[in-house]
Amino acid sequence: MSRYRLIALDLDGTLLNSSMRLSETNTEAVRRAMDAGLWVVLATSRWYGLAKRTAEKIGCESPIICSNGAEIRYPDGRELMHLALDAEAARAVVTAGDDNGWDMYSTVGTATYMKNRPGIIPDKLPAGLQVADRQSDHLGEGATTCVQVFGEEPVSYVAEHFFPKYGDRVRFSFNTPVGMPHYVNLTHPDAEKARALEIVCKELGVESEEVIAMGDSESDIEMIKWAGLGIAMRNSPDEVKRAALHVAPSNDEDGVAWAVLKFLV
Repeated sequence: MSRYRLIALDLDGTLLNSSMRLSETNTEAVRRAMDAGLWVVLATSRWYGLAKRTAEKIGCESPIICSNGAEIRYPDGRELMHLALDAEAARAVVTAGDDNGWDMYSTVGTATYMKNRPGIIPDKLPAGLQVADRQSDHLGEGATTCVQVFGEEPVSYVAEHFFPKYGDRVRFSFNTPVGMPHYVNLTHPDAEKARALEIVCKELGVESEEVIAMGDSESDIEMIKWAGLGIAMRNSPDEVKRAALHVAPSNDEDGVAWAVLKFLV
């Protein structure tokens, strides 16, 4: 019988393939782990509504770590932890993103805003995701949880112009995933996947040595190092692989299923 009781899974680049889909092989493996009595915890940089959709597809009822560790909520909506982003920093970055047409997502209250794109049908977007001509117009609707900026040039702009000014009161998590756009998450300084996972484990009565954590980007490194068994995806940058004890097949090769079958069931 496995000594591990919980597996924490990043979404983009880990549980989801490069088409942002959940494969049947990974779905079956994760459900098999849950049937064996293991906790499955999703830990993502994405907003709660998107993570909840994946949790519902696999039938997961564990707390969800979202917005890069700034928020923990159960699939039924119960909130375990929520940290707000500095309002001044949020407005400065989102306004710059609006002015420059960045690929950007802003999570404010229970909504996440994105810019309009060709082919987008607002009524068919996932629950909670909304199109906004200017995301900064919505910042007063509630506390801002997370701002995500995608693309090498916008990320470099954020690093040059905003990190020096707000780095003492905002966590800037810079990521360079393999084969995907560079991105940066802006959150509360205490928002971090490893810290959030520790909170979840205390909630569920699980020790760190009983945890497997899997991820593919720099945002996952501390979580991978904190867990009893840290696993990086083959599609990870070298820095992430160096932090892990094992390297799994890539997200397009069902690396999560490989880990479940090897270490859990």
